[in-house]
Amino acid sequence: MLVAAHAHAAPLDRGDLLTFPTRDGVTQSVFIESPSPNPPIVAVLYSGGDGTTRLNGNGATSQHGNFIVRTARFWVEHGYAAVLTDAPSDMQIRGMDDYWRRSKDALADQRAIVGQVRQRFPSSKIVLVSTSRGTVTVGNVLEHAPELADGYVLTSPESVAIKHPGISDLDVPERYRSKVLIVSNKNDVCPVANYAGGERLASRNNVAFITEESDEGGGDKQSDCGGHSPHGFLGIESDTLKDINDWIEHKLQGTIAAQ
Repeated sequence: MLVAAHAHAAPLDRGDLLTFPTRDGVTQSVFIESPSPNPPIVAVLYSGGDGTTRLNGNGATSQHGNFIVRTARFWVEHGYAAVLTDAPSDMQIRGMDDYWRRSKDALADQRAIVGQVRQRFPSSKIVLVSTSRGTVTVGNVLEHAPELADGYVLTSPESVAIKHPGISDLDVPERYRSKVLIVSNKNDVCPVANYAGGERLASRNNVAFITEESDEGGGDKQSDCGGHSPHGFLGIESDTLKDINDWIEHKLQGTIAAQ
């Protein structure tokens, strides 16, 4: 079953809040919702912006307009577990910028997150699904610990370095390139994540690339990089999610069939 085609798709709100230590004196929270104890796939979700979804026992309390947050229930309705991530405790006030997302500390936190997910769902395949600035965190994993996950999805990637590094220099290790999908909207005009940048990033790394096309929302400098615009696949959520899921199922179809 697909989520509604417009922006008001449901976020996660019926699962479990899990908080655990990562680095010295630092904790990390995730919100987990699953339709079964043994789902074939777990989608670990990374929002854009500063990454502070401010999770509590009812799910995300901020960033509801972000593409990843507002469409999170799609994965649960499709039979997968969904894990919504938050900024770690030491980044809750300032938020996560690109430099921090590319750091060793950020990588340590992702190792801890995936470790917790694998402990809870030991027989499931794990796919990291990200959007906008969240792709910088996932790009950090791809470059330095690509063995952590079974698949990687980067939507509207921050592929152009303007003031912040983004992932314009992302170099996916060759043996892991078949595990990576980049998705861009042809009408995304966000300066740091425009369509040409996403296409170039996919071509340079020789990874799968999907083009979406819509022109709803946006219209000014701030909203062009927000969730309610082509950058956030406004109005074509269902089509975009279906395309992503088709790729995931194709890549992991043997695992899914065995479940």
